[in-house]
Amino acid sequence: MGFSDLLTSSRGPGVIGTFLALFVLVGFGTLYMFVFDEGLQGGQKKIEAVIRDQGTLIGTQKIQIENFKTRIEDAKRLKAVADEADALKLRAENGAKRLADLREAKTSAEAAVAAADEAWAKYRDEYRASEWAAAEGEELGDITTVSGRKYEKVKIRKVDHKGIQITDTTGPKSIDSAELPPELQDRFQFDEEIKKKVLEDEGDDLEIFGDNVEIATLAKKGQDKLARAAELEKQVETANAAIQKAQANAPLNQAAIERKRLAIASEKAKVGGISRAPQMEQELRDMERAAKQIRDSIPANERIVRDGNREIAALRQEVEGIKAQIAKIKSDLKAKAPQP
Repeated sequence: MGFSDLLTSSRGPGVIGTFLALFVLVGFGTLYMFVFDEGLQGGQKKIEAVIRDQGTLIGTQKIQIENFKTRIEDAKRLKAVADEADALKLRAENGAKRLADLREAKTSAEAAVAAADEAWAKYRDEYRASEWAAAEGEELGDITTVSGRKYEKVKIRKVDHKGIQITDTTGPKSIDSAELPPELQDRFQFDEEIKKKVLEDEGDDLEIFGDNVEIATLAKKGQDKLARAAELEKQVETANAAIQKAQANAPLNQAAIERKRLAIASEKAKVGGISRAPQMEQELRDMERAAKQIRDSIPANERIVRDGNREIAALRQEVEGIKAQIAKIKSDLKAKAPQP
């Protein structure tokens, strides 16, 4: 039976419908195998697994994206920190340079100050040498020390770092630099550090060396003479003070005696009553006796001053001789010492 006969027969439509149904069924089966069958697709997974894996991959990628965003934010923050660090580094470098400049400026300033101090010290030394030399023989008249001690008709014999050596109405003596009136201290520009060093050197000149009997003996002798000179200086100072006090009190005492004499005369001139004249005359005699003792003390103290100053000058001259002897012995010992 041909196709045309089949179409015209009573069974044709059913056969054709059956054929078409089979065709559709075969087509969908083939399509299913190609689309959904992992074997035909060249893999072993089913479509559900593929979809699940794709979902997992997408989720992982989303996490990676978030991580990338976080890393980007961290990178921005680290870049800001790095920029701040660079700025701090630059400030530190500038600060270090500024510090180096300041240190250099400080060194230069210190050098300038040291040079100025040296120049000032040199100027003061030159000034002192000139002023001290010019002052020798100068008459200062009357002066009063810081402690109130008075000297009359003062004449300068010498100026040194310890003070001035003078002659006044009572003889030669020395006035410590610290005791001089402020105007003389300013004029002579004494230096306490140099004064201290001079005094130390004077003591060192009489240092007792235990390993050299000759030097030790001379040093002890010199120290004894200096001690005696210091004792005499105190006696001279006391005598000078007594002289000044006596001279200042003499006219006051004489005035008091004259007033007492007038009072006695007035008492004797009274008429009637008990006279106090005998008692007042005894008081007058006591006053005259005390005034005489004070007057007589002046020449006695002047002798103490003269003799004391004379002995002090002799002792100091002897000490200088002892120092020279010690210096010579030291020099000889040094010359005899084996050379290294």
